[in-house]
Amino acid sequence: MDLWNKEGIPHKGWKCIDIEDLAEGLDELDAEERKDYYETCEMCNHEGIRYVHIMEHPEYSEHLRVGCSCAERMEEDYVTPQLREKNLRKKFSRLKTFRKRTWVQNFNGNYMLKFKGYFITIMPSKYKKGEYGIIFRNKQYWKYESLEKAKRAAFDIIDEYLQQRPANGIYLPY
Repeated sequence: MDLWNKEGIPHKGWKCIDIEDLAEGLDELDAEERKDYYETCEMCNHEGIRYVHIMEHPEYSEHLRVGCSCAERMEEDYVTPQLREKNLRKKFSRLKTFRKRTWVQNFNGNYMLKFKGYFITIMPSKYKKGEYGIIFRNKQYWKYESLEKAKRAAFDIIDEYLQQRPANGIYLPY
């Protein structure tokens, strides 16, 4: 039985508090293997949800994990949930492009990458083996437990910066 037909469950007035891409980071898996990572919509029981909208309601104590169609109905907004998914798809595409880039290791052991005109550096910690830090635009970010986690964090840092650039694009890299 889906929650649309269950009494006591609000149908309107929900708010999306987050969205997740369940297949993010699963590039190495084929489509058949990836399906195991998809969820079932908690509102309508539709299977195979990759983009999960996490919904909350002031009159309901639990968060619901739902697909786009249910999020549209619950929010009474038939544009924003689709835009959230579109933005997440675009981010995943940018991440795939970023991961294909080759990091160069310099003589200090730092890993450097030039991406879209900006330099980003990953440095191993001098004090704790296996820990890494990131430098981007003279700002430092620390405590990543592996090089792969640092590379993923580097993407998030540079992607967030690039998405916040002004429309005229007049930020100058330094």
